Amino acid sequence: MSWRRQFAVVAMVALIVAPAFYPPLLAFPHVAQSNGDTVYLTAPIKQSALDRVTSRANKLVATSPLAASAEPRKIFITDGGWRWMWLAANQSSSLAITRPLSEAIVINRSDPGADRMKSAFGLRTLSSIIAHEKCHGLERRAFGLSSDFSKPNWLREGYCDHVAQESTLTDAQAHQLLQAGQKPRALVYWEGRKSVEAALAANNNDVRALFAAD
Repeated sequence: MSWRRQFAVVAMVALIVAPAFYPPLLAFPHVAQSNGDTVYLTAPIKQSALDRVTSRANKLVATSPLAASAEPRKIFITDGGWRWMWLAANQSSSLAITRPLSEAIVINRSDPGADRMKSAFGLRTLSSIIAHEKCHGLERRAFGLSSDFSKPNWLREGYCDHVAQESTLTDAQAHQLLQAGQKPRALVYWEGRKSVEAALAANNNDVRALFAAD
């Protein structure tokens, strides 16, 4: 392979991969500052509506004892189209993802004006999704990047749903799935949240002790 062809291949790969590390390369048409966060959107939104979403998300995050490590984030609210598919890659069925190194939060299709997001099981607030994703950043700050691999999924996701004060499944939906012997991914999050809340109730809300135990 000639050096020109090698260069072309490397350049093409870089062009494809680069947005995953720096999502603004995908040219989001709207950018707004909201409660310390920089929010990139595919559609315009009233500032007051956006501020309500980010304000509620930040208030939820602030309830965590780990919140001292919180910092402003870049939040990318997509329309579920090509930008989401490009950034989410093999996680495209998720409601949102967070890039561990940049801590950029990328959101699937949602209605930020109404603070709503639709899942396979119904509606959830967008602000709780943002709080959940921000909480993953708190976990990494407190317990290291390796915690994404060294700590069990039920603990990491369950704690984030606990901080978000919301899960994709309602209690009634979760019990129905359990009775039917079904175990979708959303049930793991719900069960994790219940286990986390029981453990925190028993150890005087000691989050660090909870993570140290697993």
